[in-house]
Amino acid sequence: MTHYTKSFVAMHWVHAVLLTFILLGASLVMPDLPEQGGDLAPFKIHIILGILATVLTLVRLLMLRSQPEMEPLKVNSLRQKAIAWNHRLLYLFILIAGISGFATANSANVGEVAVLGKDPTLYTGAGGATELLADIHGASTTILMLLIAMHIAGVLSYRIKTGECILKRMWF
Repeated sequence: MTHYTKSFVAMHWVHAVLLTFILLGASLVMPDLPEQGGDLAPFKIHIILGILATVLTLVRLLMLRSQPEMEPLKVNSLRQKAIAWNHRLLYLFILIAGISGFATANSANVGEVAVLGKDPTLYTGAGGATELLADIHGASTTILMLLIAMHIAGVLSYRIKTGECILKRMWF
């Protein structure tokens, strides 16, 4: 079985842990954007990790070009296409979530106040364009979570149907 390079495998697992932390943390403990004058402290780590996840996605996309070609999986052509599209959409929605999150933070000056420690009166609060961007960010992360669940389910179902562990491709 062909394996990805060790650097790509390491990047995959770092990315997976980072995304899990961001998505679960945001789902379980992140509040909605507060009104003007509200507490922005919970957003600091989320913004920093979100930027990191977005940058790692771009690095992974660049690294992907230099990876060995994997042998085809033992699935029909429709499932092969579904697998390829799941991977493409995973990358796309990580980028959409990152860009929309950055745009949301920038729109309301959340990053300047929460991350850079600037004057809290710069925070403009939720509303208007910020609200729309926050909705796009929320929807894209929901879709991303569904795509990740499909990705994991695909790995597990392949193991059950074929007895082969394709996870070995993405392991050291």
